[in-house]
Amino acid sequence: MPMIDLSLALFIAVETCPEPPYYPIVAAWTLPDGSIKSSLILADDNWPPHLCYSDHISDETVTALGHSVKDVLLEMNDDLDASHVVGHGDFSPAQGLEHLVDALDIELAFEISTSQQDIRELLGHDWRDELQDLAHETGLDLLQAEDQVRLMQLCWARRSDIL
Repeated sequence: MPMIDLSLALFIAVETCPEPPYYPIVAAWTLPDGSIKSSLILADDNWPPHLCYSDHISDETVTALGHSVKDVLLEMNDDLDASHVVGHGDFSPAQGLEHLVDALDIELAFEISTSQQDIRELLGHDWRDELQDLAHETGLDLLQAEDQVRLMQLCWARRSDIL
């Protein structure tokens, strides 16, 4: 099977806790080589102390394997320096990303777009249906950040005739 070059489209997704104000619990993003990196996120000090993390990730797992918001953002900055990254708020609330960035006074070294025009340009006008269909075909979960990034990659690759 030939090597698939997914380096032209970079995607980001933030999985949030299920209740408002939707604090982030997992961030996932595409690396320029097409691989996906994800990180569990520890609650920032100013977030509610009894935060309900997730229906599928235990608090113990987040505590044991999670990283500070600062570490996650610094890693994203290193990985995505000067890149244009696309995400959307349909399956995970956009506030999750805002909380992530607002938690620290760190300027992002990359540009994030959540505009409908940008996602349509990469994934097509019917991208919502396409992602749902791909999720059904692959068994991936659109509510989980890493799966969401993988589905956006697959949708983009299909549309670009890479697959």
